[in-house]
Amino acid sequence: MTGKKDNERTTRERAHGYIGKGEIARALLEFKRLAEINPGDLQVQLQIGDLLRKLGREPEALIRYKYILSEYVKKGYLLQAIALSKLILKLDQEDEETLHVLKDLSSRKEALFTQKEVKKTSIPLLFSDLSEEEFHQVLMRLRSYQVDKGSLICKEGEEGESIYIISQGRVGIYKYNIKEKKEVLLNVLEDGDFFGEFSFFSHQRRSASALPLTDVVLLEITRADFEEVQKIYPNIAEVLLAVYKKRVVDTILALSPPFNVLRPQERRRLVERFFHQVMDPDTLVIREGTPPSFLYLIKSGRVEVFTEEKGKRITLGHLTAGDIFGEISLLLGSNHTASVRTVVRTELLSASKEDLEEIISSYPQVKETLKRYSRERLEEVRDMIIIPRDVGERWI
Repeated sequence: MTGKKDNERTTRERAHGYIGKGEIARALLEFKRLAEINPGDLQVQLQIGDLLRKLGREPEALIRYKYILSEYVKKGYLLQAIALSKLILKLDQEDEETLHVLKDLSSRKEALFTQKEVKKTSIPLLFSDLSEEEFHQVLMRLRSYQVDKGSLICKEGEEGESIYIISQGRVGIYKYNIKEKKEVLLNVLEDGDFFGEFSFFSHQRRSASALPLTDVVLLEITRADFEEVQKIYPNIAEVLLAVYKKRVVDTILALSPPFNVLRPQERRRLVERFFHQVMDPDTLVIREGTPPSFLYLIKSGRVEVFTEEKGKRITLGHLTAGDIFGEISLLLGSNHTASVRTVVRTELLSASKEDLEEIISSYPQVKETLKRYSRERLEEVRDMIIIPRDVGERWI
């Protein structure tokens, strides 16, 4: 057994070495040897099909792909079956067998969604409310393609016109944190997860970059195709919008110093604790002297922190996207010693006093980071403006 595994490992390394050097024909021979060693390895079979296609031997590739597709269907590998079906139809748009497979997958949607491997993905979340015909219409509009490890799928700041579903592989979602001058890992997505919905719904540029951590197979639906489906079947937009809102909260938490000390899975547990609100310019969010009720995170916009001394307003500082406020009075259990108002239209994420207490209880490192963050913020304010020392101390 050990000899077989050693032989398999050596053959695999040799095959990938040939691919790295662009020697496709030699790599194909090594993968065929791997298939003889382990004929049930569908990934090896798929690699053989891909290499045959690169060598221009498409009829042979199609035969191999159709065999793998039948195995995916038997095993209930829904996403892999969809992705491979789309690849086959790229090579032969009129292939009746493959078109029948897609139709059959649509008709068995409910049964497929209850399978263990599919239930743990985001696919039921995306498509569970769609009828058989609606689901089929979406499947027919999906595009499939492969991306090599380390090649950017999409970059922060680019135009975003697509939503992606991961058929196979792992993708890291990264965002540049201006304050800390580094890329922050927001999440690691795997088979069945989707991304790209931020810019898709907001009609803004990409808010994060997507980098394959392995070779990946993606399914893509463009805005134009999605809008065609949405005109007739609006349910899919409602489902995606709900997921989008949750991910907005997670992104802000990942960029906020008190919460970016947490791992992605820990942050996701906190998402439900925060709710979203939009405030017009010159709206008073916190009034000096009132008891604390909420912790606020700024999603977008700008607020002014100020106090009043003998009827004169003293500006203590301005806060922008990613900053927090209201936390110190909550931590100390005292009334607010400063007021906060919006300067422009501002989007806020809020957590109640009770929720913050539970967060601190579960994650004590958040409390320590909150304290440190607030001290650093005060020093920044003192550097920018001249304020009485006692006023600054009270703001803490």
